[in-house]
Amino acid sequence: MKVRIGIMSEPLIRVRLLAIAQGQYKPQDNEPKIWYTSISAVSHILCPENIELLRLIDTERPESLTQLTELTGRAKSNLSKTLKTLNEKGFVRLEQGHGKTIRPVALFTDFEIVTDSKLEHCLHLLSLGQSAA
Repeated sequence: MKVRIGIMSEPLIRVRLLAIAQGQYKPQDNEPKIWYTSISAVSHILCPENIELLRLIDTERPESLTQLTELTGRAKSNLSKTLKTLNEKGFVRLEQGHGKTIRPVALFTDFEIVTDSKLEHCLHLLSLGQSAA
């Protein structure tokens, strides 16, 4: 389960989203699905501990947060906060388990980080066209 992560400036990310919404731009199949403004921002969420956690979730398939705390040895509150962040960023899905339990599901375990000057140039031209309109 590999995901392409794009690095691009925030203004160009906004231009891209608006252009898609307005039908002016159709993303290519090979374009990143997740976008960040810097490598630094990506490294905060995809630190080695979180990548290890995602891979553990994928291989062990814990049925609950409690089971995951047993597998990791991490405090439940710490793990819960990490999972919430990974969920918000699109790397984990938190499903309703049995009863009131929450079951984490890793959506991605491998990552490709890309920058694309051709795409940035295209979006820059779109932004110039929008500002002139």
